[in-house]
Amino acid sequence: MKKLLFISLLFLFTSCYTTRFVVGEGAKGNNEIRLKQTHLVNGLISFDIPELKQIIEKEDYTIITKHSFIDLALNSFTFGIYTPTTVIIRH
Repeated sequence: MKKLLFISLLFLFTSCYTTRFVVGEGAKGNNEIRLKQTHLVNGLISFDIPELKQIIEKEDYTIITKHSFIDLALNSFTFGIYTPTTVIIRH
């Protein structure tokens, strides 16, 4: 029983995870661009893919993709049909 409870708690604590990509030297300022990327069917189909070269003209920046609590709540309520992702570009 304790093992099942522990495994259940592990899945609950993975609600907000991030991935960070550093391009060039990374972000040098405090400027930030926030975007939403839309996925359908648990990420099999992607819409609204941001074109980074059109958004930012710099050579050094940091891209952070994350599934926030609200993103995962929407994923849970739609049973994985709609899966949003938050994309943050710092430059």
